[in-house]
Amino acid sequence: MRYYLSAVLLLIISFFAVDVFAQSSDTEVLKDKVERLESDLAELKELLKQQVEKDAEKEKEIASLKEKDAQKEKDLSSLKVEVQKKEVVAVSESPSVEETTLTQKSAEFSGKKLAPAFGGVYTKPFLRRFGRNTYVGGYMDFQFRATEAEGGDNGFDQTRFIPFIYSDISDRVKLASEIEFEHGGISGETDGEVKLEFATIDFLITDWLNWRGGLVLTPLGKFNLVHDSPLQDLTDRPIVDRLIIPTTLTDVGMGFFGSLYPSELSKIDYELYVTNGVFRGLDADGTSRFSADDGIRETRNDADFDNYNQSPAVVGRVTFSPFIGLEFGGSFYTSRYDENNENQLTIPALDFAYQKGPFEFVGEGAYAFIETDDFAEDAGITDDMWGYYLEGRYHFMPAGLKNWSPKIFTENSTFTGVLRWDQVETAGLEGGEEVHWMRNRITPGLNYRYTEDTVFKFDYQINMEEKDMEDVADNTFLFSVATYF
Repeated sequence: MRYYLSAVLLLIISFFAVDVFAQSSDTEVLKDKVERLESDLAELKELLKQQVEKDAEKEKEIASLKEKDAQKEKDLSSLKVEVQKKEVVAVSESPSVEETTLTQKSAEFSGKKLAPAFGGVYTKPFLRRFGRNTYVGGYMDFQFRATEAEGGDNGFDQTRFIPFIYSDISDRVKLASEIEFEHGGISGETDGEVKLEFATIDFLITDWLNWRGGLVLTPLGKFNLVHDSPLQDLTDRPIVDRLIIPTTLTDVGMGFFGSLYPSELSKIDYELYVTNGVFRGLDADGTSRFSADDGIRETRNDADFDNYNQSPAVVGRVTFSPFIGLEFGGSFYTSRYDENNENQLTIPALDFAYQKGPFEFVGEGAYAFIETDDFAEDAGITDDMWGYYLEGRYHFMPAGLKNWSPKIFTENSTFTGVLRWDQVETAGLEGGEEVHWMRNRITPGLNYRYTEDTVFKFDYQINMEEKDMEDVADNTFLFSVATYF
C-alpha cells in the first residue's frame, strides 16, 4: 500500500513540475514580446518628437517669410509714392533706351580707365539730366600768366566758360552741342567772343554706319576732338593745334561715322564729312590771311555764311586700335582756300596715343600744303607750314600725402608730371620780305587733380624761337584751374 501511495505521490509531483516548467517558458516569450513592443513604442515617440520639432521650424520659416513679404509691400508702396511725387514735379522718366545711351557711353569709357586722348565727343562726364532725356554740363578754365616777352599778356584771365547740352531724342536720334564764352564774352573793347562751338544731330543706324549733320567738330587730328581744358595736363594747347590746325575747328556739313571690329581686341573708327569749307585765306582783292605770326589760324572762317568759298571741303579721319591702350590716327582736310576757287589747301595729320599703367605718351603732327598761283604769291602766301608735338605724362600719388591729409588727397586724387616738346614752322611776307618763323618749345609741368574732373596746373614754357635767324625770348610761367560741371 505504501508503494502505491508513493507512486501516486510521485506522479502528482511530476505533473506539477511539468506544468510549472511550461508556465515558465510561456512567461519568457511574453517578456520578449513586451520588450519588443516597448522598444517600438520608444522609437515611435522619438520620431514623433522629431516631427514636432520640424513642424515648429517650418512655422518659424513661414512666419519669417510673411514678415519679409510685408516689408517688401511696405517698401513698394513707399517707392510708388516717391515716383508719383517725381512725376508731379518733372516729366516722366521711365527707364528706356533713349535715356541711357549717353550715360552708357560715358560710363563705358570711364570703366576702361583710359586717358582723355582715347575719348571723343560722347565721352564727356554728363552730370545732370533735365526734361526729356537732356543732359546739361560744361567746363570752365581760369589762368594766371607771367611772360618775359615785352608787351606780352600778363596777369589773370577767365579763359573759357563752355556749357554743353546733349540729348537722347530717341533711341536713334541724338543731339550734341557746345556754346563758347571766351575771355568773358564780348563787352566793349575786350577780345572775348560768344559762339556756338559745335551742334550736331546724329542718326544712329548700326555700329559701322551712322549719319551726322550740323556744325561738325572737324576730325582733323585727335586733339581737336578732345580739346576740353579739364582733359589736358598743360594750360596752353600744342602750338601745332593753334597755328596749323586752329583748334577749336568746326565746319557746317554732314557725313558718316562708325566703328568696325576686325578682331576681339582691335577696333577701327572712322568719320567722313562734306562741309562748306572753313578756311578762307585769300580774298579777291589780294588780302592774305596766312602769316608767319599766326600760321593759318586767321584763315579760319568760323561759320560765316557770307564768306564761304563756293567749293566744298572734304574732311575725314580713321583710327586703328590694335588693343586697349594703343591708338593710331590718320586724318586729312582739303578744300579751296581763295575766293576765286583756284588754289587748294590740303592738310594731312597723324596722331597716336599710348597708355600703360600710370604712363601716357601722346603726339600729333600736321603739314599744310598750300597751293599758290601768281596771284596768291603776290598776296604774300609763300610756303607750306608744318608742326608737331610729343607729350609724356606720368600719374602718381605719394602715400604720405594721403596719410597726412586724407580729405585733400583722397583715393580719387592724383598728381601728374608732364613734359611736352613742340616744333612748328610758319611762313609769310612782312614788309615785302619772306619770313620764316621756327618755334621750338619745351614745357615741363606738374598738376594736381582733386578728382578727375578738376585740375590745378603749374607749367613753365621754355621757348627757343627763331624768326629769320633772330632769337625770340618769351619764356612763360602759367598757373591755371579747369573743371567740368
